Amino acid sequence: MQNSSAILRRMNDAVLDKISAVFARASRDDGEPKYEQVVTAFTDAIQRGEFKPGQRLPAESELCAHLPVSLGTVQRAMSRLVARGLVIRNRRTGTFVADRQSQASEAFVYRFKDTKTGEVLMPFVRVLAVSEDKSRGPWRTLLGVDRCVRLDRLLWVQDDPPAFTSVYFSYDHGKALLDVPLEELHGSSTHRVMVDRFNLPTLRVEHRIGARALSDFACKHLRLPADTVGTIWDVSDYSIGDKPVLFQRLQLPPEHRPIELTEGGDAFAPVRARVRRT
Repeated sequence: MQNSSAILRRMNDAVLDKISAVFARASRDDGEPKYEQVVTAFTDAIQRGEFKPGQRLPAESELCAHLPVSLGTVQRAMSRLVARGLVIRNRRTGTFVADRQSQASEAFVYRFKDTKTGEVLMPFVRVLAVSEDKSRGPWRTLLGVDRCVRLDRLLWVQDDPPAFTSVYFSYDHGKALLDVPLEELHGSSTHRVMVDRFNLPTLRVEHRIGARALSDFACKHLRLPADTVGTIWDVSDYSIGDKPVLFQRLQLPPEHRPIELTEGGDAFAPVRARVRRT
């Protein structure tokens, strides 16, 4: 398994060192407000390619501790960067350099509509880890294998709380992902992987939805207390010849928006059901 915590820690330290140096250059003009100096520092670093699209930025408290400015100054600067479309923020997943790659363009299951405009909202996708998985569960039964490759991700729409999801491939289908850097997988579609690599499009899906305690791993990444009860949403994907090809378990926090399902004889038929917990 790739150690995502260690990778993020090293990246975080590198970003803090880099932004300190950039801020030192930007702050030479004493006539500019401090928050604008922070905005200038980040803008310059992004435009120079020093911060890459999709890269996670340190928490505001860490930036405040590293820079000679107050927390309020950092928060005001981040708000300006969001308004300019340079960064995206989520209260649980963090702050990232804006890019199109981290937003899925063809989400098959986890997609919702704006309640006011009816526009389809594609989720942002952040990959946490890729690992070989030999645990027993419905994924092994469905795929008929003794080991899988598991892709752990966070998904969210706009400023909603994120969902935690694990996608299970058979080892033969998923092993190539074990060597792909995590940053290259953000925004990727697992269904597109199956089409492009193996010509196995998803033609039918089955859903099983229930309310029970979320896993410890999900609670950790969703920043929830252990044993928080939420929605467990299992999705089984079938391809040509009704062959099972993917298993996905989504774990949704209690305040997550209602689930919207689109399915039918045609996988993309416009039949939608809203499922609400009681």
